[in-house]
Amino acid sequence: MTEYDALRIFHVLAAVAATGPLLVAPWLSAQLKRCDELTKPLLLRGLTFTDRFYNVAGWGLILSGVLMFWLLDWRRSFEVWFMLSVSLFVLDSVLEKCLRDPAREVLERTQAQTEQWQPAVRRIYLGVLGQALCTCAILLVMLLHSQMTLNMLALRLF
Repeated sequence: MTEYDALRIFHVLAAVAATGPLLVAPWLSAQLKRCDELTKPLLLRGLTFTDRFYNVAGWGLILSGVLMFWLLDWRRSFEVWFMLSVSLFVLDSVLEKCLRDPAREVLERTQAQTEQWQPAVRRIYLGVLGQALCTCAILLVMLLHSQMTLNMLALRLF
């Protein structure tokens, strides 16, 4: 097995590992709407764990992708599928920094069912759901690119 094939396997496993926790995170954030002071810490720790796991898998995904480009062909970074994936990743990061992180800080400081609780729960839910959709869309783009016989996503701009 070549180095490229080993990196490709690692890349696929990192993509699945990044997608997995974000399938559970929307459910956890939805449960915050009706939680009490006893379940609040558990739900927030669960969301923190899914975020940490997602970030570690994301770094593995980014680093393995860069190494695959370096080993094979850096010009692939100008293909539509790659630019679409990077755009979705940027949107994912914006959702995390603008919605999810500030809402988590508010939820950690306030008690459940106070005045600030419900707006913060809505923000964290939208952030988590947006991240999950972006990550699943990136995975779908990768799968479509690698499996499509028409190779519609393999167009090059330059």
